Amino acid sequence: MAEENKDTKVFVLRVDVNHNNIQTTMKTQNVSPQEVIGFLEMAKDQILDNLKQGRKDIFQAFKKDGEE
Repeated sequence: MAEENKDTKVFVLRVDVNHNNIQTTMKTQNVSPQEVIGFLEMAKDQILDNLKQGRKDIFQAFKKDGEE
């Protein structure tokens, strides 16, 4: 199982908006800066596509196994 963790890539971006103050926190594991930029571009494209389709739920959330 430890070998799987070596190959696992993690990119977590959290954006907190509180009273017009924006704070971002980012965590990466085994992800290059170029990959992070690619992930952000993919997220941007997904959001723009959903906006073009007139969807109100532009963000899609998925639970990891074991989360509630």
